[in-house]
Amino acid sequence: MSLSGSREKETKFLPFLRRYLSRKKIVMLILVSFALMAFLSNFFTTNREDASESIIFDNFNEAYNTSLQFSRKFGTQKDDNYSSIQTTTALSVCEEIPHIHHFSSPLSTESTIFHSNFCQNFAFPPPPPGGRRRPGPRPCPVCYLPVEEAIASMPRVPSPSPVLNHLTYFHEESSTKKTEPHEGSDFGGYPSLKQRNESFNIKESMTVHCGFVKGCRPGYKTGFDIDISDLVELEQYHDIIVASAIFGNYDVIQQPTKISEHAINNIPFYMFIDEETENYMRNQSILDYKMKVGLWRIIVIHNIPYTDSRRNGKIPKLLLHRLFPNVRYSIWIDGKLQLVVDPYKLLERFLWRENATFAISKHYRRFDVFEEAEANKAAGKYDNKSIDYQVDFYRNEGLTPYSEAKLPIISDVPEGCVIIREHIPITNLFTCLWFNEVDRFTSRDQLSFAAVRDKIMGQVDWSVNMFMDCERRNFVIQAYHRDLLEHMPPPTLRRNRYSIPVSVSVRGNPVAKSSNLGKKSPVKRGKGERRSMSRRHSKNLGNRDNTVF
Repeated sequence: MSLSGSREKETKFLPFLRRYLSRKKIVMLILVSFALMAFLSNFFTTNREDASESIIFDNFNEAYNTSLQFSRKFGTQKDDNYSSIQTTTALSVCEEIPHIHHFSSPLSTESTIFHSNFCQNFAFPPPPPGGRRRPGPRPCPVCYLPVEEAIASMPRVPSPSPVLNHLTYFHEESSTKKTEPHEGSDFGGYPSLKQRNESFNIKESMTVHCGFVKGCRPGYKTGFDIDISDLVELEQYHDIIVASAIFGNYDVIQQPTKISEHAINNIPFYMFIDEETENYMRNQSILDYKMKVGLWRIIVIHNIPYTDSRRNGKIPKLLLHRLFPNVRYSIWIDGKLQLVVDPYKLLERFLWRENATFAISKHYRRFDVFEEAEANKAAGKYDNKSIDYQVDFYRNEGLTPYSEAKLPIISDVPEGCVIIREHIPITNLFTCLWFNEVDRFTSRDQLSFAAVRDKIMGQVDWSVNMFMDCERRNFVIQAYHRDLLEHMPPPTLRRNRYSIPVSVSVRGNPVAKSSNLGKKSPVKRGKGERRSMSRRHSKNLGNRDNTVF
């Protein structure tokens, strides 16, 4: 009965619609109703996503918002990058540089997981063997996704940070003093051995030494000083940055190649230099008032804290998260390297595809820290006593030579000229503690890498993606340091003795001869002329450098 009643209602209702609405109006009504339903569904979905993102980013913004309210009420300021409240004098100075804490919305409202079969059948080949002309390590093929697919695979939200959710840093207005007989610096704050050991005890909220101990913020009166206009630039939000450094005019700036238009427009390239390098670049007309050299945006550092240029270079290398507080991903390359693969492809290949937050290549030859230390001593990379002291310190702490028992860890020695990372609390802690070892012991960061990594991995579920060195050589080309380039002899022109044009004279007339020396001359001569010609020939061949080509 109910079915028959509903059919009667439909039959009565349809003629009514046909009478007052034309066929076009009915179609438009249906389309409008579908559009309204789609709008409402997207609206509620967006609200749910915004709510989830606010929870995820709460760890980043909670401390800053609380401290900002505190500063407005009491006239003092506390940034989430510091663990102590600043004075009103420091606040008035630092107000020249506005704090920007901003996180962009997701790139897409589609699924957060991107799958591609582009590299599914790619088999990783062994690195090609060396030859007579190139006996050293060689690059090997790497399968990268196309740029569009790599961009689509970028995670929409930050990766979870195991255990550690909130990280702040020690800050002291007055100068710090050495409390123990060890190396260190005012820039690093001379953490005591007790403070060092406590920094490896991973908790949900931590405060550690991480450079920039003085001043109201990193880069301002901290011993690694940056112009205010540049500090404002470094505070901007970016999904990805590429960074490098040249100190002591040690390297020649290398321009990236094969960079996509999307990366050029959305990924900034920053090059940190000191005043010595700046003066050289200006004298050579490499640097102008725009502070740009190709893709690189030049950031000049004043009052560098160390006399060793290599140690100064470790500051931006390991502490990028302090210089760029609002960046999600960073790619660090040493100043001697030329990037030849798009940054989106690198991040997809070595982070996103592997579900990793930190990637670095392993050394192409050595896997053991103790062997690396001996190699550094043999090459004169640092004072031998300092190297022995550092290695003995780690041995007493429990560091053992590398063996298969450490698997799945494949190496204890990185090739640290490239670092690909996501800026989340656990990776920030890792690079902070790694820098503290470089500040405390030698500047050879390959010696301290495994000690810090193993201590963190022993407490939390976190690991480092150590990829093959031949893969690294696929996306960067290594150039020579400037001092080697300047002392290299100029390239000589290779000559083939069978095709060298030789200036000869036939009966007093100069003739350029470039044919085979064994050929007979088409000009008929007597015996005496042939002998004189052969003498002149041997004379010219013995004096090839004076021959004009």
